Amino acid sequence: SKSSEEIKQQNSELSEKVHSLVSQNSAMKLDMEDLHKKLEMAELMIQQFSNQAGSLDANQQLQMALEEKASLETQVAQLSESLHQLQAERDQYVEKLKEERSIWQQRVQQLSEQVHTMAEEKEKHRAQIRELEANVTEL
Repeated sequence: SKSSEEIKQQNSELSEKVHSLVSQNSAMKLDMEDLHKKLEMAELMIQQFSNQAGSLDANQQLQMALEEKASLETQVAQLSESLHQLQAERDQYVEKLKEERSIWQQRVQQLSEQVHTMAEEKEKHRAQIRELEANVTEL
């Protein structure tokens, strides 16, 4: 039984090692797939550069890349400026809308008060009319 327990212990340890090795193997497979993808991308880039290299030398390619970078940086700066202008316009528009909303709320409040006042006056006039009718009837 002692030997059996030792074998079970060894079996358990070996099982853990196998599990660890399987995990490492899976991780290595993922790394290898990633490296293969990177290699394919590098090969594609090499092909693209080699196709272009026939017509242009490295200095010309570098110059073109720098010009394209400068052009893209200019475009980014222009787009950033446009974005800032649009944000400023949006903020101004929001402020204007808030002001107009406030004005309209005040106007609605005034009109509501006028309607209420007129309703009260109308009711007073009706009461006066009834009173005058009663007086006429009495007379």
